Amino acid sequence: MQEMGLRESKKAATRLALATAVLRHASDGGLESVSVETVAAEVGVSARTFHNYFPSKEDALIYFVGVMLDRLADLIESRPGGEVLWDSVEYALTEIACDTEADPGQFLTLIRLLETEPTLADHKHSDGLAAEQKARFESVVGCRGESTDLGLYERLVFGNALVTLRVGLEMWSEGLAPHTDLREFLGEAFRLTKCGLSRPMSTPHP
Repeated sequence: MQEMGLRESKKAATRLALATAVLRHASDGGLESVSVETVAAEVGVSARTFHNYFPSKEDALIYFVGVMLDRLADLIESRPGGEVLWDSVEYALTEIACDTEADPGQFLTLIRLLETEPTLADHKHSDGLAAEQKARFESVVGCRGESTDLGLYERLVFGNALVTLRVGLEMWSEGLAPHTDLREFLGEAFRLTKCGLSRPMSTPHP
């Protein structure tokens, strides 16, 4: 039984490593430029093994999206029940972006790819993932005693939080952030959005 658990754990780690490698290579020249052979060699497996895990590069990225969304939902669920949804989403997105075990730029790359790669939007598994994650997030907000549906308020919270994260990561990755600490800079970005952009940033960017 323990051996089976170790085997499944190793397979899960390999699956995530392959998906992460696809994302990393796609950040340079888009998904089309990614070589399955290069990704597989980097992780230490064969191209055939890659295809045992994922039928295509698109499947690998969609799997990565699912992992990120699952973690986002878990982090939101971990917050105190009385906390407003915006603060919970801010906490969750900041934790993922500032994860020291990952490249903070991964989230930015993923957002850009989802917007620019038509093959991802059209991919056969993307609709299923969207429906599954919608149900998961409806459950998350429902357990907080809020709407059991993703209504206007909930969609505005998630949508504006993602835009805030993207702008913050773009400025930080381009060296335009007035803070050297990513967490501090993202905190300022979320505060500005939360207060309705009624005041400028206290410290101008260089």
